[in-house]
Amino acid sequence: MKVLVFEYVTAAGLAEAPAGSLLAEGELMLTALLADLASLPDVEVLALRDQRLPLPRKTFPGVEWVWVEPHRDGLACLATALPRVDAVWPIAPETGGILESICRTAERAGKALLTTPAAGVRLAASKLATIQRLQAHGVPIVPTERLQAGMTMPLPFSLPCVVKPDDGVGCEGAAIVRSPVDWECLRGRLSASMDWVVQPLTAGESLSLSALFSRGNTLLWTVNRQHIVEEGHGFRLAGCCVNALDDSGGSLAGLAGRVAAAVPELWGYAGIDLILSEAGPRVLEINPRLTSSYAGLRASLNINPAASVLALWRTGGLPGKVMPSGQAVEIDWGLA
Repeated sequence: MKVLVFEYVTAAGLAEAPAGSLLAEGELMLTALLADLASLPDVEVLALRDQRLPLPRKTFPGVEWVWVEPHRDGLACLATALPRVDAVWPIAPETGGILESICRTAERAGKALLTTPAAGVRLAASKLATIQRLQAHGVPIVPTERLQAGMTMPLPFSLPCVVKPDDGVGCEGAAIVRSPVDWECLRGRLSASMDWVVQPLTAGESLSLSALFSRGNTLLWTVNRQHIVEEGHGFRLAGCCVNALDDSGGSLAGLAGRVAAAVPELWGYAGIDLILSEAGPRVLEINPRLTSSYAGLRASLNINPAASVLALWRTGGLPGKVMPSGQAVEIDWGLA
């Protein structure tokens, strides 16, 4: 089986040369996935690489690199490579429909897609649509409302609250509004061409769930702690601790199961971001793709997560429950 791994940032998806946390996080997920796939005897890998970047320091047996010129359209390069492979495993942001477009390109070419299909990505890309779906199925959520760029006070929620792009990734573009003055300063800077949402600033611990999904069912792998730092009026994800919390009671596995039932479009690896508040867990969003926590799964679970995804694709069934090794794995971007 030959798999095309398409990590958007490192495959010349950006007009500017990738750098900083975007590059570090993309490289982290890419190299973790390549290491897992390269260790499988029946898998060959084709990976696209931005000509402006060196190859990763680590070598991966069985991986063929295809260099991409920066001025070339990433989707065009993807389409050119598709006839050479059996399956596609994309890693890309949902912002601006990027991940959805990649998934649709693979689907139209008749290739196996080793992640959530385009229809599921389209839903999860919208924070508002995701929350509305989950809420309709009784899943506890952080309340979310649409925000008009020119809206005046009062906002739908009491201050403080958080304003963010509806299709933003993680902390991208999020702004904390603590006072009417903050809102007046912010609202003039909100692009009218984008959709925005507002949520109450919910106190609690920032967590994520790493899980395997298939047709309304799920297997929770790890509960991860997110290291989110407030900077000015926004947030920055500084890293995460994979397998940080024990879920022996099964409450978070139950939450993941409720999310899976509400969003049966999810398939393969996906992440759930949530706040563990005094009232219990509250879902913020779903990431229908690899997340940074993937890089710590192998060490924390003593399994090859990519092998589990391929087994799911071959058999259609989720594997049995995996007991974490008890090892918590710290992940950071290697940036000061």
